[in-house]
Amino acid sequence: MYSHLPPLNSLRAFESAARLMSFTLASKELFVTHGAVSKQVKILEEYVGTPLFIRQHRSLKLTGEGELYFASVQSALQTINSATADLIVKPLQTQSLAINVLPSLTISWLIPRMEEFKSRFPHLYVDLSIGDFEVDFTNAKYDIAIRSATSTPKGANVMKLMDEDLCLVCSPEISTRLTSLESINQMTLLKHTTRPDLWQVWADDVGIKLTTENKFGVEHFYMLSQAAASGMGVALIPRFFIENELKSGKLVIPFEAKYTSPYSYYLLTPNSRNRSLKVQSFIDWLLELFSPYRKK
Repeated sequence: MYSHLPPLNSLRAFESAARLMSFTLASKELFVTHGAVSKQVKILEEYVGTPLFIRQHRSLKLTGEGELYFASVQSALQTINSATADLIVKPLQTQSLAINVLPSLTISWLIPRMEEFKSRFPHLYVDLSIGDFEVDFTNAKYDIAIRSATSTPKGANVMKLMDEDLCLVCSPEISTRLTSLESINQMTLLKHTTRPDLWQVWADDVGIKLTTENKFGVEHFYMLSQAAASGMGVALIPRFFIENELKSGKLVIPFEAKYTSPYSYYLLTPNSRNRSLKVQSFIDWLLELFSPYRKK
């Protein structure tokens, strides 16, 4: 298709020498020897079959053909340079990344970490919204969504982030009144209202009988953590949600009664063979954060 393309190194040497009217200055610009520039220009002249320079004592002059060729070569090289620069710079230009995430995951876990992502990828404008609805990428203009579910979501590219490991937590004051697992029946059970059977399933798994009717319902894990830290009762919350509260002592784990729920966390992207660089950047960063919680 391009049967008359000369060697690129020869074109660069010719363009530099013609622009500077000096093999010596061209050699300094290209970081090669004077002889290397002279050799490349000679190769080009042999390729095109005509002299491009009139070599005079300590000076150069373009031939008529050389002047015409120089204008075309310089324009072509500038076009290639500009196109390459655009390609390199494009990922660094401001782009929008629309992310829709579960409310509790957003408030208690993701937002406190987003500054690190922004410092790593300052060219990305993040549009972060919350939701726990089924994602339809054909209508919703999201690049990424994160959901929890008991089975693999459909209609999207899906990556499992981790299983949901729950732990029993309460305030330090409440923990002093707990002498055994069964003593939680003397407390208020803080209930996740979108998972009404969670306490019973947990009790069956750890082998205790629930007898209390004292319950207080909230809709999200973030609300559960705040209610538990306020001393309102005991709660079942994924550990990764409350790492900061556990470190600060606002919440404690009175008994090791680990339980892996039927829910898992999934990262969803639109059905496509190729991911954009901005989406892949977020996924790579997110997987780093989730790595301590992902089962090997």
